[in-house]
Amino acid sequence: MDQHVIQVNNLTKSFDGNQVLKDISFTVNRGDVVAIIGSSGSGKSTLLRCLIDLEQADGGTILVDGKALIENGVSVSPSQIKKVIAPMGMVFQHFNLFPHLTVRENLELAPKLVKKMKQAEMDAACERHLKQVGLFDKIDAMPKTLSGGEKQRVAIARALMMEPDVLLFDEPTSALDPELTGEVLAVMQELAEEHMTMLVVTHEMGFARGVASKILFMNQGVILEEGTPEDIFEHPKHDRTRDFVSSLSNKD
Repeated sequence: MDQHVIQVNNLTKSFDGNQVLKDISFTVNRGDVVAIIGSSGSGKSTLLRCLIDLEQADGGTILVDGKALIENGVSVSPSQIKKVIAPMGMVFQHFNLFPHLTVRENLELAPKLVKKMKQAEMDAACERHLKQVGLFDKIDAMPKTLSGGEKQRVAIARALMMEPDVLLFDEPTSALDPELTGEVLAVMQELAEEHMTMLVVTHEMGFARGVASKILFMNQGVILEEGTPEDIFEHPKHDRTRDFVSSLSNKD
């Protein structure tokens, strides 16, 4: 059943008169791994942030599981926004862990405050998700003692604590040294194999090519091209896509 988990129609967003998103439309089906690629400044992160209401879109429609976050440019009520974005989790470029809390406390904070989860349930979830990212031995560590890759894996475990239907990743490896990037991508690949629905803004073309089921190529605020990894990497329709892909190949 190809149910649209996310449906975006004619989305627009401007900052200080500069239009960053121009008439964006796409759909995400359950279990899709959508890689959003393109040069810096093409609107990729802004698009992701609009989907989870960290930025408010100016126009268009965003539906999550058929429920509107914004419809024809009109936002729903704050209480409805909370309900609509509840099934989504986000992993940020710079981890955003609370430095004064242990790994366990970072993981427990949102479930305790938002879901009123009982301690025994949180203990089990902490253990499950830290084992999932290979970091159960760091459960009582402080963030400052972790490598960048470990911090990002903790951030993924923290997002999983809320049992999301959809995970959004905003450049999850771009703040990491190359040797730490692989450990984070490996966790993301495992999530993909478990059919987690994911939208990933990334410069990691190996991940986009090998793991994504769909690729959106953004350029100057529009989705210039979308398709399978084979469509985008082997048979790009636009010169701009071709140039982008070949420039990355030349860096390898």
